[in-house]
Amino acid sequence: MLASALTIAAAVFGASPANAVEAPEIPAECGSRASFDSELFKRLPYVQPSAVQLSITEASGHYHLRVQIGNELRELDDISCTELFRAAVVVAVAMLLHEPPEPAAAPKPTRPPPPPRPAYPRFAVGAGAGLALGTLPHPVLAFELESKAYWQYLGVSVNLRYLTPTEKVDDQAKRVQLQAFGAGVSGLFRPSRSWEARLGFAAQRLSGHGAGSIAQTHDDSVWAAGPTLALAFIPLHAGPLWAGLGAEGQLNAVRGRFEILHYSQNVTDPPHEIYPVPWLAASAFVRLGLVW
Repeated sequence: MLASALTIAAAVFGASPANAVEAPEIPAECGSRASFDSELFKRLPYVQPSAVQLSITEASGHYHLRVQIGNELRELDDISCTELFRAAVVVAVAMLLHEPPEPAAAPKPTRPPPPPRPAYPRFAVGAGAGLALGTLPHPVLAFELESKAYWQYLGVSVNLRYLTPTEKVDDQAKRVQLQAFGAGVSGLFRPSRSWEARLGFAAQRLSGHGAGSIAQTHDDSVWAAGPTLALAFIPLHAGPLWAGLGAEGQLNAVRGRFEILHYSQNVTDPPHEIYPVPWLAASAFVRLGLVW
């Protein structure tokens, strides 16, 4: 009758008789899952009994016990089913008490730490080429060597410059050929890695060679000097290499003059001023260098 009822139920609900009732994990003569859970709860009230997988099977006149918790498995054989059931509780408790702790969850990925800031002070050397105007009669090509030391925001720099020769000719075809060597020192303010503001002092020695004058001495030199204000932009940083642009203005508080003596061939006439250094001068450079 029971088999017929199962067959009818399987036909109605679309299940096969073999799958209608699952075999119990524990034979009824051994005990029950509810009894196992109750015994386990008495001993370890903080443990979820459902974490323990338990089965007792009969084969060849003896019984086989399987207790599994996570990846850990224990198996026993005995001819007594009830003894295996009691042993199942003891085995499960022992496994739970010695179960290794779950591995700690991996920390959540975080942003990589920022690169360490460079140690200060730092030192740099560089060379530049550009255009200078105001110091000599015409705009000329200029070359520069500089070195600097700086901390995070402040620093100091020194430079040497050479201004290529040019000529000044007056209306009487008297002329003087001029070139200049200069040096400067500046304090640096660095609001960022790419920008520098400079305030300093510079001096240039102008050397002149005259032609067409009456004086016996045709060579002379004068000085130009004064405060400077500059701005530098350094957009390229590639390891120890750097490259940038700079512009500078100079107020010539000291202004030399080139004069031709006895210009009109009269010893009593005042000297003729062929070239006075202007009040203002400016320069612009492209620079390339190393830093460490």
